[in-house]
Amino acid sequence: MRASLKVSGMTCVNCARAIEISLKRLKGIQRVEVSFELGRVAVDFDEELLSPDQIGRVIESLGYRVEKVEGKKRSLEILLFCWSSSLLIMALMFVHSTPSLYTQVLLAIAIQLIGGYGFYKGAISSLRARVGNMDLLVALGSTSALLYSLLTLFDFLPGEPFFETSAFLITFVKTGKFLEEWVKSKALRGLKDLFSLQTVRLRVFKDGREIEKTPLEVFVGDTLILRSGDMVAVDCRVLEGSLEVDESLVSGESLPVRKSVGDRLISGSVVLSGFAKAKVEKTFSSSYANLLVRLVEETLSKKPRIHRLADRFSHYFVQFVLLLSLLTFLFWYASTGDLQKAVNFSLAVLVVSCPCAFGIAVPLALTVGLFRAYKRGVLIKDPSALEKEIDILLLDKTGTLTEGKPKLIDLKLYHSSALFVACGLAKASNHPYSQSIRDFCRSKGLEGENFENCKEEAGVGVICGDYMLGRSEEGVALYKNGTKLAEFYFEDRIRPEAKRVVDFLLSKGIRVCMLTGDREDKARVVARELGIAEFFAKAKPEDKLRKVEELKAEGYRVGLAGDGINDAPAMARADLSFALGSGTDMAKRAGDVILLRGLEGLREFFDIKVKTMRRIRENLFWAFIYNLVGIPIAGGLLYLKGIYLKPEYAGLMMAFSSLSVVLNSIRK
Repeated sequence: MRASLKVSGMTCVNCARAIEISLKRLKGIQRVEVSFELGRVAVDFDEELLSPDQIGRVIESLGYRVEKVEGKKRSLEILLFCWSSSLLIMALMFVHSTPSLYTQVLLAIAIQLIGGYGFYKGAISSLRARVGNMDLLVALGSTSALLYSLLTLFDFLPGEPFFETSAFLITFVKTGKFLEEWVKSKALRGLKDLFSLQTVRLRVFKDGREIEKTPLEVFVGDTLILRSGDMVAVDCRVLEGSLEVDESLVSGESLPVRKSVGDRLISGSVVLSGFAKAKVEKTFSSSYANLLVRLVEETLSKKPRIHRLADRFSHYFVQFVLLLSLLTFLFWYASTGDLQKAVNFSLAVLVVSCPCAFGIAVPLALTVGLFRAYKRGVLIKDPSALEKEIDILLLDKTGTLTEGKPKLIDLKLYHSSALFVACGLAKASNHPYSQSIRDFCRSKGLEGENFENCKEEAGVGVICGDYMLGRSEEGVALYKNGTKLAEFYFEDRIRPEAKRVVDFLLSKGIRVCMLTGDREDKARVVARELGIAEFFAKAKPEDKLRKVEELKAEGYRVGLAGDGINDAPAMARADLSFALGSGTDMAKRAGDVILLRGLEGLREFFDIKVKTMRRIRENLFWAFIYNLVGIPIAGGLLYLKGIYLKPEYAGLMMAFSSLSVVLNSIRK
């Protein structure tokens, strides 16, 4: 059984790791996928040994919340309190009096309890899971600073109290985390819009009246009433009236689309104007928008190799920092005998080297990159696609390089009932040729014969009893027990953007080849027009798969773009695969990347790929340089030259390092 839980309170990748390790210790757990970016935990488990409630209790025992998220407004209020209290402490430091000193104590304790509460929760969780994280370092650093100040205040230790250190440390770090969360929530807003489809109320027309229902209560065949401002939560088709809809949520295309009788309405669309009745064709669980939601959830639960390496580094880096902080304290105390100096340097090391920047360097850049891609009509199902390089890209012809809407331009009938039979067989398939035959039959007022127990074989055709509608030398033919009853001839237009995309790929140094099940003469015409030097005609699904395997055996890194069921096996075998958004669900499942707006999405993908990977490398570089420079200074390496870091300034540096990663990730 699989359960997907919404979890709040995860502040970094090590929090996600703590949950993952704790759940994997449970008997009956088969697989755990934790996405700290999306705040979700997906678990495969044996339902005879565990229940979702038990899994939820384990997560909550670590200090996280299941199915409840702390509001942004509350986070902002806490941050404002921390800033105002910290600044007041700073001002009171110039007032040398007992009331001023005790006011500083009360404010510092209040900041520690209110502002530091989240850090303590995260620290306790990490200790339970035996995984170090940023919260542990901040909690240790701020608590140590506060305790030292209290002990010096009451003369238990020599030295002067510095209450501003713990206060500003927490304030600076919370500021960095708040900005990070703001950027992340902005990037995830489009996905939240998709999730909100489940809460939409739909109007169903039944027995002469309108009844409000949730998307889960609507079934195939129900009639919906749609008006301006309505969200289309399920896939349906217009029965009466006309509409202008915005499909940008699912296609990335912002221009309004006109829909009239017979047109399909995609779930996730918003009605801009008009009135219509529409017949439901798919339930919510199988609708297009819900498919995208599931695909995006799967995307954010996966981690590319560079992400896994950064996670592992952050985990071990925390342990290294704790040891280094202790060694720094021992060195300075042994060499100077000055307890305050030793504490200051030790705290500075503890705070300045928080791996927050390392922790968010990859996931934040990835999240921003994935959703920028989504906004531009490119749904990247597997983030590792951004790491992959290809030498050769195989492009399917029909539906990929061409519009995939072939028009029936001629036919030959060798039997009087052939067209009636062909119309019936075409109803059993969604292949572009079958759709074209159905459109032709509809224009002639022919419903076609009703067949049962039909099957469709990829690359062959539709088979219903003794009849088969499939490929022939000239186009498509209808057969009965091998005897040809009719022939159909089609014309398919090349996509307007196909030439631009092919030229772009060639300019990137990618070898482009065309695959098609069509005849060689037809393939040659299309290849010549697009400037494609190589093509493979009469290719069945097994031929496409074989071609991918042959090229890989020769040492090439192979990509493939397609749209149909017959492309799915080869797409699954390719190193990098692209499925057109207008293609079949099977192709979308097999593809690493879904091009929602069509072939032009290939250019968008490669552009986003380059920028996202560059951002990740830049983030990791600056996080590394920051630690390389910051840790020695914090440890007192340049103290004799008058250069050193107070713990609160170390906290500020850490906040700035996180902020630099955030700003670098979101810049254009």
